[in-house]
Amino acid sequence: MRFLPRIPLYSAAVAVATAGTVLLTTTPALAQAEWNLEMAPEDERGDCIPVAAEGESLHQWPWARTFIGLDQAQQYNRGTFEEGSKAGQPVTIAVIDSGVDARRADVFGSRLLPGYDWWDANAKGQCDSAEDGHGTGVAAIAAGSRLGSNDDFVGVAPEANILPIRLFAGGDGGDIEKSQVVAKGIRDAVDNGADVINVSSVMVATQELADAVTYATGKNVVIVAASGNDTRHMDREDYKEDEKTFYPANYPEVIAVGAHNQIGNWYEKSNFGNNLDLLAPGEGLPYPYAGGEYRTGNGTSFAAPFVAGAAALLKGEYGSEATPAWIQERLQQTAIHPPNEFNMYQGHGILNVAAALTAPVDEAAVTSDTVSEAPTEDASPTPIAEDDRESIAWLDPDYDPLRTEKTIAWASVGAAIVLVSLVLVLRKIIPKGRKRGWRPGTRKADLVPVKTAAD
Repeated sequence: MRFLPRIPLYSAAVAVATAGTVLLTTTPALAQAEWNLEMAPEDERGDCIPVAAEGESLHQWPWARTFIGLDQAQQYNRGTFEEGSKAGQPVTIAVIDSGVDARRADVFGSRLLPGYDWWDANAKGQCDSAEDGHGTGVAAIAAGSRLGSNDDFVGVAPEANILPIRLFAGGDGGDIEKSQVVAKGIRDAVDNGADVINVSSVMVATQELADAVTYATGKNVVIVAASGNDTRHMDREDYKEDEKTFYPANYPEVIAVGAHNQIGNWYEKSNFGNNLDLLAPGEGLPYPYAGGEYRTGNGTSFAAPFVAGAAALLKGEYGSEATPAWIQERLQQTAIHPPNEFNMYQGHGILNVAAALTAPVDEAAVTSDTVSEAPTEDASPTPIAEDDRESIAWLDPDYDPLRTEKTIAWASVGAAIVLVSLVLVLRKIIPKGRKRGWRPGTRKADLVPVKTAAD
């Protein structure tokens, strides 16, 4: 067991030890495998036109940063491998999305690798044409640099590389074709060195997609996916096949992420089910916008990269050999749990990055492919009615799972103090009582003369 985490990254010792790896951590990899995913049909191809709109200045503190304990977690890892076969190198997060805008050099610097674009071979995934700057925002949440004079914004793993894979243009559907294209994108992400893959989109299940997930996890690559924003039960069987757009999140090997708001309440549009792993911040989230400044987003799309970034920190802290199964279970175990430990709406609870990086670890389990059986809940035929959603308990970010035990312990200490005090008092009183034969004490006569009527 590791009972104490490593010394925080900002110590001088670590700075000296990593001085020789600066070039490795700041320079993109030059050699990449071939991209096997064929491009879109000829008549659908075209130049990626980046968004022309501009964002807005940051009007609020990024509340998620405090909620998930990010500052504490980043004292131990920031997205660089500290041990294992890749020690000293940056963790690589593949973002399968609408592209990541290279114009935001302040957010990504040289950590934005040349990737893949399904429509525009020359763009290499470094262009974001989605109106809301979806892919850029997702990548920034996962691994954006510190921004602002007061560190107003920082991604979860700000030293990790981003491998952009542009397979969505904004508003794309999740049909069979898209599922098959994403499957090939996952395989190519693995072959191009991804350690973590984020998919903030939902689509129907296909054999190709299932096989790609198996291929990735078999290569020790973590897949994180958004559960979707339709308030639908992912385990229901009465949906038509083309309506079951719950994948890849609904595969058990994938870390499925729902959303919560600023006070820990379940984001009411999140899809839910027995394969839901965690909730992460997903309402009122400021993120760096592709066209400059910031935008505010909602939904599980923006919740998923918080978990992808957390997976990157765990990979960095415990080595590239840390298995997807262990990382999935680690994030489940260190989450802020709902009252009954698990339910289909909140999964295992709220992402707690600080605990994931600092809680004691069984070192032997880090490279294990076996995990404990996940709890399940009986499927309800319909979602909880809107008027009844208050029955889904909000989760307190300050929740302490040992709160009851600690209360009992402190009560016991208090009772012990009272008992000791009573014994000490009785030790003084009892001998005197025995001396007097337990007779009541007598008061001496009043020495002050009593004034009589004659006086």
